[in-house]
Parts: sequence; structure tokens; C-alpha cells
Amino acid sequence: MARAALQIGPVIIGSSMTFQGVSQMLKRLSSREILENLAADWEPQLRIGWIEAVAAIRSNIILRRIVERLERNDVAGAVRDLGIEDGVFARFENTIVQAYNAGGFATIDAMPRLRDPSGNRIVFSWGVRNLEGEAAIRRHAARAVTGMTQDMRSGLAEIFAENLAAGASPHRAALNAVGRINRVTGRREGGLLGLTSEQMRTANWIRQAMRDGDTKLMRRYLGLQLRDKGFDRSVIKALREGVGMPDIAERISSRYSDKALYYRGKVVARHETMTALDMARDDAFRQQIADGKLNVQDITKTWHHTARKNERPQHKAMQGQTVGFNEPFVAPDGTRLRYPRDENAPVEHTIGCFCRAEYRIDYTAQALRRYQEHVGG
Repeated sequence: MARAALQIGPVIIGSSMTFQGVSQMLKRLSSREILENLAADWEPQLRIGWIEAVAAIRSNIILRRIVERLERNDVAGAVRDLGIEDGVFARFENTIVQAYNAGGFATIDAMPRLRDPSGNRIVFSWGVRNLEGEAAIRRHAARAVTGMTQDMRSGLAEIFAENLAAGASPHRAALNAVGRINRVTGRREGGLLGLTSEQMRTANWIRQAMRDGDTKLMRRYLGLQLRDKGFDRSVIKALREGVGMPDIAERISSRYSDKALYYRGKVVARHETMTALDMARDDAFRQQIADGKLNVQDITKTWHHTARKNERPQHKAMQGQTVGFNEPFVAPDGTRLRYPRDENAPVEHTIGCFCRAEYRIDYTAQALRRYQEHVGG
């Protein structure tokens, strides 16, 4: 019996000029290398979008208005006047969608050439008008931005209220939140804008601890990874003498805030880049299945854990787990994930995850099935 024709050769690059250079660069690379290269391209762009959004919020603040709100004890109004709106993050949100499309094109271009039993080439394609997938990534991007802005607003409301209750003047409470203008650069530094609510609380207790000489919290500060170690000697000296450091408390807190903001931008950019690429890879295969170019039973996916200093034991236990394309990976705690960083999974399984899924197509089974369909067997 004649064997089905199965040809695997060089990848043909799609006609889209936007992603052509990326596709050419990614030829012949492993799925891991493709993912790493895409992440290297898109993470910086997302980080820039994030930083620009926070900078835009800072630059548009009218301090006098915030102070007036706080003088009337109108915390909600003060937060509202900070201008932390989803629309400020439009570029960041759009870049997530662009990364998704780049991931889709790269996934398709990495698929080998196949021909059916009649010799016709099977053309894999990424549907840029894939309405369902496009809607899903846009929903995800919008949810991500909304979640961050809501967390910022609630965190700032809490800090405003706490500082006023502790006796801070409205002017000082406002400056603690929005930062102080550097006379050299003319830009605001420090402050809490862009931080998570947890980071805001940390910056706030650092300031209070250094000012008041709270030895317990000062020792806790020395264990923070995002502290400015340049202040360590001063903090240790103050601890030894049992005194506070009101003259540099603000500087210590501001340096923590600046480092925390940089770290926050990196984490957000990495997470959203990888989530977009994960969604794109899954959708790329899903599109080929829907178009009849691949059979779902011929596709499997395998979980690959990436060893790191602060790795998740549950994800490490999932190393090598292989499931069918439409089946979820299952973590030891029962959490089901379509792929690493599944946007529908709880945050304890997604943020900071560096795992990846490897998709495999059983080309022999695919070719045999197509041959049997061709000859009526």
C-alpha cells in the first residue's frame, strides 16, 4: 500500500510585513527559543507602555487640588483627582494585543510544511480577523488594566486615610502619595503611584518606622529585597543607638518606592507578555483545528517547569505532565490550567510563573488519517 506523502521542510514566511522580520528570525528555532525571543522583543515594549502611563498620571497631577480635597477630608475626591483611569494605559493595553498577534504568527510559521495525499500543500495561517480570539485577548488586557487601576485607587485611599488619622497635614499626606519634585530633573520621584496596594503599605510603614525609630520595623526593613542598601549603615547605626531618622525617613521610603515601581513594571510586563503569547499559541492550534488542517487528537501538550530560586513546588511537580490538546493540565491542588499562566487560573498559579507548554503534533498519525480519508479507508 502506498504511503501518504508527508513533507517537512523550511518554513515559508507569511506576507505580513509587520511580523515578517520576526518570522525570519524565528525560523528553525525550538519552541522554547521562539518563546524566549518573542518575550525579549515584547517585554521591553510593555514595560515602556507601563512606565509612560504612570509618568502621564504623575505629570498631570495638580497638587493643590489634592490638598484641598484632603483638607475637607474628601479622600474619595482626592483619589479621583489623581486621574488613575484605564484610558491612561491604552498603549500598554494595545501592546498586549500586538504581542498576542506576534505570538500567533510565530507559532504558525514554526509549523512544518505538510502535503496531503494528493500532493496539495497544507497552508497553516494565523487569522488576524479571528474575532473570538481577538475579543478574548482584548478582554484579558482590559481586565488586567482595570484590576491594576482599581488596586492603585483603593491602596491610595487607604494610605490617605491612614496618614491623616496619624496627624499628617493634608499637604504632607498628598506629597507622600504623589511624590516630590526633584529640583534637578523637574520630575516627581518617590510617591506611591504605580505600586500595588501592598507595596504602598510597605513604603508607608518604612517612612513611619524611620521617623519614629520603630526598632522592630527598622529590622524588618533590612530584610526587604527592594530596599536601597545604601542606607543600611545608617539604619544599623540608628538601631544601635535606639533613635529614629526623621531627617532621611522620606528619602529611604522614596528610594524603596522607586525600586518597587521599577520591579512592578518588570513583573507586569513579563506576566502580560507571556500570557499574551500563551493565549496566541493555544489559539493558533485551535484555528488550524477549526479549519480542518489539524486533528485535535493528534496534538498533545507537555508542561515544562523552569527551575528558579523562588519556584513553585506545585509547578515543579507538574514537570513532564502530558495531556491532549483540549485537556487541562492539573496541579497537585486540583487547579486546572489550559497552559502556564492561564488567565482563568488563580493568581497563585500565574504571577511570576516561568513555566512553558510544549505542543507536539503527531505528523505520522495526521498523514495516515488523511491518506485513509483520501482512499476511503
